[in-house]
Amino acid sequence: MLGRNGRILRAPGFDDRSGRQFERIDEAIRITRDVLYARGYQAVETPLIEQTELFLRRSGGLLSSQLFDFVAPDGSDISLRPELTAPVVRHALEQQDAVLPMRFQYASPIFRYTERPYDAPANAVPNKRQFIQIGAELVGTSHPQADGEIIGAAYELARRLGVEHVSIRIGHVGLIRELLGRFNLSERARLFLANHVSALAMCEDEGKSVEEEAVRLGMMPLMGQQRIETQASAADLLSRLASGSVMLPAESELTSRSAADIVAGLRRKVEWDSANEDFPMALDLMRQLSKVRSLATIPENNPVEKHDRSRCGKSTVRHGDTISAARTLIGELDGLDDLASVVDAADSNGVDHLDLSVDFGFAASIAYYSGMIFEVNGWIEDEQVILGGGGRYDGLASALGSDTDLPALGFALNLDTVLEVTSDSNWASSDRRYIVVAPAYEGNVDEVVERAEALRSEEHNVVTVFDPGDDVKRLAKSLGDAEVMRVELTDEDEEVVE
Repeated sequence: MLGRNGRILRAPGFDDRSGRQFERIDEAIRITRDVLYARGYQAVETPLIEQTELFLRRSGGLLSSQLFDFVAPDGSDISLRPELTAPVVRHALEQQDAVLPMRFQYASPIFRYTERPYDAPANAVPNKRQFIQIGAELVGTSHPQADGEIIGAAYELARRLGVEHVSIRIGHVGLIRELLGRFNLSERARLFLANHVSALAMCEDEGKSVEEEAVRLGMMPLMGQQRIETQASAADLLSRLASGSVMLPAESELTSRSAADIVAGLRRKVEWDSANEDFPMALDLMRQLSKVRSLATIPENNPVEKHDRSRCGKSTVRHGDTISAARTLIGELDGLDDLASVVDAADSNGVDHLDLSVDFGFAASIAYYSGMIFEVNGWIEDEQVILGGGGRYDGLASALGSDTDLPALGFALNLDTVLEVTSDSNWASSDRRYIVVAPAYEGNVDEVVERAEALRSEEHNVVTVFDPGDDVKRLAKSLGDAEVMRVELTDEDEEVVE
């Protein structure tokens, strides 16, 4: 992109980072390292570029539509990484004789071609396309306490980074899939319902808009449609079309629909009749379940001290009624027991029960999640902002070519979002002090350089000025009111300190 006079500008959606902003990023990454090293997570850096297939196998349509993908000079399809989970799992699978479980942490840039990413803050630049993800992956364990460890690590990290009023929202993708497995549905219909859980939870029209979309896609019958007759007539017509014994009308004849539209509509009707008989019943149950939730406590100015370890041990009591309400609605499912165990584990890993919520209307935006999912939120005044999230993805390793099942889970926070929701006062100012060494007049620059080197050898931070006409005081102020030393050559070879 070119500006006026042909000046080359930054690529749209990509920011420069410098000065105080860069120092905040540096400090945040240092805190991230400390929090995760303390839990045994070892740092890993994967390539910026990966094979495109790595992000297509189980990531789903949303993420795949955001790829910066291109063809390399050797003809291979490659992409800038849009997230870190799949690359870290690929790295784990390449480790020979690895001791399970493996723990990895990262703080690295990711790239998504999108107008407004799902995890960007509401006030983000709409086309921002590069972010720093900080997070961790725990590979090789299916124990519920591992879920608690990951949730607890994300919770602690957000708080240590200065986010006020951190809250955790927990859902369970596996539970939704287990429930939908009870119904006579096609895989396409199950995916549709699973992907619309959040829409059902938020809609104020009792799910009518979702139902209309299902009808449009041929997953539900039109009002008054006779199922047996529709199936028979559609199947007969499709058969006759295939044999050529009947011709479709041209667009201008009898109908405004094209031949392709007619065939597609007939196929959708047949598909519903043969595979989605239980769709209306499943949709209604999902609508009811999506409304079952408990809420994290909205922050208030009160004297109650939160995050005290003595307050833990209460999550099961607080969220037990929510899980019981779901059990009453849908019956016994393994996913409900697993969810209860995850809540207990999060509690024992330091998540305050007032900051935890259980939400059956919460769905994942990335398709590889298989069990527990969670979201990390912060508050700005009265507005809640999504900082990131994570969950369990037990099938990802197999999708990437592992010969054995390798359970795994993890989380990632958007560091750019974290820095936006925390004020500059939350971050320690740099204690780095500078000395500005400048010449007192033309001709003694060599002496200035020698003096600067001598000071650096004494472990001082030194900025050298070469031109005595430069605005040294302004430079010193920009460096945090640095000390100024002007070098003069006199009979005593002295320096003058300002």
